[in-house]
Amino acid sequence: MEVFTFEKSYLERLNEAEAVLSWVGAVIPASQVRSEWKSYVELKIEPAGWQAIWKIPRVICEDLKLRYPTIVYGYVEMVIFDELKAVFVVTAVQDSDVHLPESNEVALMDLWPTVRQENSALTVDTTAECIDQLRFFYSHVWMPWDKDYDDDRDWVQMHLQARIQLACDLSKNKLSRPLALHMRSLLAEAMYIQQRLEYLELDLSDAEEESDDGAVELNDNAAEPARKQSKTGSADVSTLPVSDLMCLHLRMAIIRSEFEILENPEMRRAYGELQSNTLKRHLLQLSLRRSGQSEEVVVERAPICHLVTVPGKLQQQIDLMLLAKQLVRPDMDVQLANTLQDVLSICRSNDEIFLSPGAHTIKFLEHLNDNGSLNGLIKPDNILDPFVELSKLPVVCSSDEDSTLLVIDGDYTLSQLVLDCRHVRRGILLRNGTLTMRGCRLLGDGNSSTQEAIVCMPGASVELKSCIVENFAVGISMRPRSSAELGNVQVKSCITGLELLEKTASFNMQGSKCVFDSCKLGILADGLSLGQGKSEKTLVLRQFSELQCLNEDNLLGNCSFSNCGKNVRVLNESEQLLAQRSHQLLLEEELGGENKENIQID
Repeated sequence: MEVFTFEKSYLERLNEAEAVLSWVGAVIPASQVRSEWKSYVELKIEPAGWQAIWKIPRVICEDLKLRYPTIVYGYVEMVIFDELKAVFVVTAVQDSDVHLPESNEVALMDLWPTVRQENSALTVDTTAECIDQLRFFYSHVWMPWDKDYDDDRDWVQMHLQARIQLACDLSKNKLSRPLALHMRSLLAEAMYIQQRLEYLELDLSDAEEESDDGAVELNDNAAEPARKQSKTGSADVSTLPVSDLMCLHLRMAIIRSEFEILENPEMRRAYGELQSNTLKRHLLQLSLRRSGQSEEVVVERAPICHLVTVPGKLQQQIDLMLLAKQLVRPDMDVQLANTLQDVLSICRSNDEIFLSPGAHTIKFLEHLNDNGSLNGLIKPDNILDPFVELSKLPVVCSSDEDSTLLVIDGDYTLSQLVLDCRHVRRGILLRNGTLTMRGCRLLGDGNSSTQEAIVCMPGASVELKSCIVENFAVGISMRPRSSAELGNVQVKSCITGLELLEKTASFNMQGSKCVFDSCKLGILADGLSLGQGKSEKTLVLRQFSELQCLNEDNLLGNCSFSNCGKNVRVLNESEQLLAQRSHQLLLEEELGGENKENIQID
């Protein structure tokens, strides 16, 4: 099944938006923008009866404990034009474990009309193009805080062209990589917070309605009526969402203040120069030239080793230096540093970094590559010892609720580290090259249904030796044409330990020391052929060797399962809701364009 897709230039996008939001000789305030889109949508979209794919938003997946992204198929029973929503009736799901109400009120921009329609008289191509325009506008142009602007300001004149130009610059890599990643992160977080706010506010209003409708009970021994109770019987139904709302509004205000500065092209340029490594190296070169040293020495220098330590007793620091003496090559120059964030802002991608035990907080906006490494200054056995406290181990964690802790874009090595991913949605995003991990632990929050430990994009490969991955929704996610090699790896307490999202993903578990422990599902294999005559959607297997029979070329080695709800689950290739091209498109949308160049649609 295919969905409609559209490839347009940014000039076309600008012309389309101007056609919707054009008043001759009049000012269009922010408060009027949504009304104009409502009028346009009412003219262009079929009111009912067309089939579509619904890509369930992350916030709903988290609330319903579903994988993300989850897609379902159905038809639109009615379009609610005033709210830019539709009543969507679910008729088919990709995963039989997904249980949803038959009828759902969904945002139009979350629907992807299918090319094949039961009613050929409908102009679904026009409907699909209108939804595509709406999706682009509310994903890339309109910001959640725009509705707060004063009505005496012309929103179109102030923001429309500048925002579309920014989207163009981000897509075509015209901004420096750190700045582009930072802005994408801000945009993605703002959109997520907006969805979360709408969802919490809806829950809060529902709780208040239930409380108002609750029966008033009379006490037998008192003339006063008893206090109203909500139908849920919980006194904390509204207090928890209120505190969440306050935190989300505060974070949104911070994002707004920063984004409004970066929206200005001149301010972007100044910010990029201040934050770029190029400027810092340039200043260093000027300093060296003044002291009589050659600039080429800096530019062409050999990789060096950075030692990062947290404050501690003198004897602890001496012990760390003695351990570093054993681990660092004698011919390497060594630089001492206070924080990992400082090192990442000045080091070269092929430098080696060693971290002392303790928490190392980062907000890193570059990619790790070029055969560099990040290592822990600790004895190898301690990392995997469950009885050693985290405070005594080298821990890398995020300074903010970023979407991803580390992005790898080439060959890189991580060893003897704990990656604390409890405050991010994704631990490691491997865009390209080979990531080697030795003696590492990845920790998830254990609550989210969408959090991923390691995501391997097409063409990338990962090697894990003596590692532990625990408390994630998905331990390791393998995209088409990616590869992984595991030896002595434990995947523990995950909803899905390993997901193979296409038959071209290859996986090799050396020996039989890899264990999937206490996972709801050990391995999910998507899109495999179950053989002729087999029409079932899913197949549940007990052993990895049974899965190998379905894809012998790409699945090697062996593993064991302990206390898993299901060991192996296979989704039949012939029962896929979406064709590969359309499925890849939705994966690209999931990653917000951050990895667009890595997703190739055949």
